[in-house]
Amino acid sequence: MAKKGTTFNRYSMKIKEEAVRLYLEEGLGYRTVAERLGLRSKTQVEVWVKRHQEERSFADKRSHPPNLNSIL
Repeated sequence: MAKKGTTFNRYSMKIKEEAVRLYLEEGLGYRTVAERLGLRSKTQVEVWVKRHQEERSFADKRSHPPNLNSIL
């Protein structure tokens, strides 16, 4: 569970794809990729690489505002 007051970043698909490319094609380390792209943590790069290798989506699974059409 996150600490009170913690803010969360949402990264674009372009950033996620570039992070994976830098790691896999350029051979950069997780920390170097995170620093180069201005990410808060190398752990996020690790998660994206793992999802890519498992052929899973990068889609954000956090809740979004409700779709009003589904309520009506």
